Amino acid sequence: MPNQASALRLQFADDMFLRRHDGEASPAVNQVLWRLDGPYDADRLRELAEGLAAGSLHRRVVRARVPGARHRWAPAGTLPVLDLQTAAVAASAVGTWAQAQADLPLDPASGRSWRLAAADVVADPPTGAGADDGASVVGGIVSLTCAHAVADGAALIDALVRASTRADPIVVPAPERGTRALLADAADAAAQAAAVARWAQARARQSARGRRTPPATPLIEAARTPETPLVEPVENSEVGDRWRAPVLHLELPADRVAQVAAEHGGTPNTWFVAFLARLVHASGRFPGEPVPVALPVSTRGDDDPRANSTKIARVTIPADVLATRDLGWVRAATKEAYTAVGRAEPGVSPVPLELVQMLPDTVVSKLPQPPVAAALASNLGTPPEGYTQAPGGAVRAVATLSHYQGATAAELRAAGGGLVAFCTTAGHATVLSVAGLDPDRVADADTLRDLVLAEAEVWQIPAEPW
Repeated sequence: MPNQASALRLQFADDMFLRRHDGEASPAVNQVLWRLDGPYDADRLRELAEGLAAGSLHRRVVRARVPGARHRWAPAGTLPVLDLQTAAVAASAVGTWAQAQADLPLDPASGRSWRLAAADVVADPPTGAGADDGASVVGGIVSLTCAHAVADGAALIDALVRASTRADPIVVPAPERGTRALLADAADAAAQAAAVARWAQARARQSARGRRTPPATPLIEAARTPETPLVEPVENSEVGDRWRAPVLHLELPADRVAQVAAEHGGTPNTWFVAFLARLVHASGRFPGEPVPVALPVSTRGDDDPRANSTKIARVTIPADVLATRDLGWVRAATKEAYTAVGRAEPGVSPVPLELVQMLPDTVVSKLPQPPVAAALASNLGTPPEGYTQAPGGAVRAVATLSHYQGATAAELRAAGGGLVAFCTTAGHATVLSVAGLDPDRVADADTLRDLVLAEAEVWQIPAEPW
């Protein structure tokens, strides 16, 4: 349930994502990209930035003064970051420009939680000429990056829609001060301790009844469970510490995607899930075996101030289903997985999340990091018009993706590697955005591009990489 407006405390996921900005793990950053058919509208983007600064994305952390209490969210109190670039970007360099924006650091603890940038796009210049040496503008590209600590996908969509349509924003309340703040922190610490005590009592009763306690799981996300590879990766010695996870945005005709999905007994969503699972096989993981896929599901309510409200549904797709592209099977399985998300799991959780959130950074940093999903498929479908048209102008396509800034090959190997993909449909375009978090099977941008384009060809869908 959302926090009361009088004290907007960090939820467990907020806290874990926040710690990634200060610890050894790579920070998680969400990005939205808009491709425009014309130059960007500077006035519109200034208005959008002002709207975002008035809403739920524009928040900072007020640290609790009582041990065990959760930190609080507060209004950021900083100016919005808007970078309207004067140098144009060549059409063939849009993907590189987008990745450069995603790499810029954010600091949600101090209120630098999001960043809006834009550039005009020109046709690729002749060899030896600069990108803007007299070339005419053929489009625009707009990027919004936001720390995952302050917004998951649903919160980001909500904030953008409110800002772009001038709807009432969700306002982050100012925190208490002085004695009231101390008392509020003490009450929250007591509530957290009480939750841990209830867990300890329940676990003791379970042990007394002789029940087997489930094994402990990684602690960053409550809904996640470890994913043990069925085959061990072959470490690529050429991939070193300077490696960067490759990213690809692939623009597809939305009507063709829908047609192909229907021909195979499915929907665009189940096509997307199967597409990504087949990429896992093509990369060399789980050969001839079922592929587990993680499916983010929002539990966000109306006027919900929470930064993160996502749970994970899970589906495991048999190899023969993937080989025959049986989207009817995938459709039934994903429907069941989504339904199961709301069910309470039996038994006592291995570790209470309240306890983890109470621990200091020095202790949490030594806990095992959660595994990267073998395949995480986040389908935004067709977002509201306010999301699609947020930057103004003629929007050609919209892309969305989650990045791990500065993730090293060693970090991702330790987490198990995998593929993360988002699918967004706007107008006539469906954009499939894929990040290769598997340094030994998807070692570089060329490998990722070849895998994704080859899979698009199997489905006979024309594709345009950014």
